[in-house]
Order: sequence, then structure tokens, then C-alpha cells
Amino acid sequence: MNGRRSSARLITLVIAVALTGALGYAFSNVRQGYEPRQPIAFSHKRMAGVPVMQTNDRGEQVNVGGFGIPCLYCHTMPYKGRHATLPSTAVCMNCHTNVGLNREWVLKMKAFWDRGEPIPWVKVHDLADFVYFDHSAHLNAKNADGTSKLPLVDAAGQPMVACQNCHGKVQEMDIVSVQQPFNMQWCLDCHRKPEIRASTDCITCHR
Repeated sequence: MNGRRSSARLITLVIAVALTGALGYAFSNVRQGYEPRQPIAFSHKRMAGVPVMQTNDRGEQVNVGGFGIPCLYCHTMPYKGRHATLPSTAVCMNCHTNVGLNREWVLKMKAFWDRGEPIPWVKVHDLADFVYFDHSAHLNAKNADGTSKLPLVDAAGQPMVACQNCHGKVQEMDIVSVQQPFNMQWCLDCHRKPEIRASTDCITCHR
């Protein structure tokens, strides 16, 4: 009998420790600041940043800023499905069959294309497997008057795309990093905002 009680106590202790660890992880900021290097040195700042024109030594107008490529050109599905999707090699080669062919990173990209291989992008924003998240549900959320529930202006009153609410100013990053905690508390804080008023039922995010 004592052996059974000891086993039950041990099992209870293990479960308690596991639950404590899981809750601690859920409310921690373990991913914030994560900044992995990618197989291709792709600069979002250069590709998605605002164009800045300057006159060079020969009197020519050259763009020293970005090319202003919109998020949805490469990440095609956030308004349509759960995942934003990563760009295929074909999407990259839409431009780079003719542009930048003397650049090392473009040649590396073309090598993947020539071999018929996908570029092995490293996922930056990666929620735990027990979390259900749908990009389209968030980006298509509307108020009664049809306006977006997500803010479309930043703290300074400047226009921004809805993606920036979670991902930050990606168009200003050479290397994309996780800007927000992306933990349970952060999500709940957003869902509870008066202007958002989203469900906080467990089944909303844990299915």
C-alpha cells in the first residue's frame, strides 16, 4: 500500500512540475529577439524598404533605399489562410532571372533554382505546436463599420500594414528578428483590448 502511495505522489509531483514548466514557458519571452541567419542573405530593408533617390557622381538618379516590394508579393497567403507562406524559389526568380545576376546571394539562389530545390528558409516566427493560429482570421477581422480591427497607423500616426502589429517594421530590417514576446500573455493582452474584443476561451487557440 505504501508503495502505491509513493508512486502516486511521485506521479503527482512530476505532473505538477511539468505543468509549472509549461505555464512558465507560455508566459515567458523565450523567442523575442530571435534572429536566425538565412541560407540566402536577403535584406528586407533593401527589398521592402522605402525608395530613396540620390544623384551620383555622374549626375544620375540612383536608388540608395529600398524597392518598396509589398509583403504580399512574397508572402502570398496571410489574408486567405492560416499561414503567410514563405516565398518559393520561383517567386524569387521572377525578378532574379534578369536582375542582380552578378551578386553572390543571387547566384546562390539561382543554384537552388537550377537544381530544382526549394530554398531552405529558416522559420523566424514559430509558435508552439499546441497553439492554433490563423493569419486570415486576424487580418480580416473587421469592426461593425467595416474597418480593420488591427491598427493601420503606428504610434507616431504613420500608415503601416496590418502585419506590422505583430512583426514590427520588417521593411527596416536587414535580418528579420522576432519583435514581440509571442507568448500566451501577449496574445491575451491583445484579445482583451476594448478595440479588439476577441475571444479568450481556451479552445480559440488550443484545439
